[in-house]
Amino acid sequence: MAIQVWLDTYATDGVNDLLGRHVLDAFTPSGFAALAQDQAAALLVAQNGAHLVGYALLRFDAAQPLAPAPASHTKLCTLYVQERFTRAGVGTALLAQARATVRERTGADAVWLAVNTRNGRACRFYEKHGFSIKGQTWFVLGEDRHENHVLALP
Repeated sequence: MAIQVWLDTYATDGVNDLLGRHVLDAFTPSGFAALAQDQAAALLVAQNGAHLVGYALLRFDAAQPLAPAPASHTKLCTLYVQERFTRAGVGTALLAQARATVRERTGADAVWLAVNTRNGRACRFYEKHGFSIKGQTWFVLGEDRHENHVLALP
């Protein structure tokens, strides 16, 4: 599911060797199994019956100097929802679960994330849920640099 959502979102010109290698390296069963056991992470899932339709990944050891403390150490790394389930409340439910997990683990409702500036739908989603822009960062893949907003709560 992660590969499908990532490619649907970012491989807008099609899939080339670099993108293919990236997703096959980044989204592996062993990688997700390790995240599920990592004490500095929280992997949250959304299901439709027995089928995975979305997930959120939090890291509690991810400092971001652009996001003020305490948000600077808790990162929402990923919030992916399968396209068919967007606009059905899955993303909102995952974000609410992520925020509750952050409050439970840290005692605060502070979290940061990076979102591709060209992903308008995601930018609007996070803005609607109270995130504000704190600065810019870059996602580098091969020779390409992709601008990302750093967003944070509060």
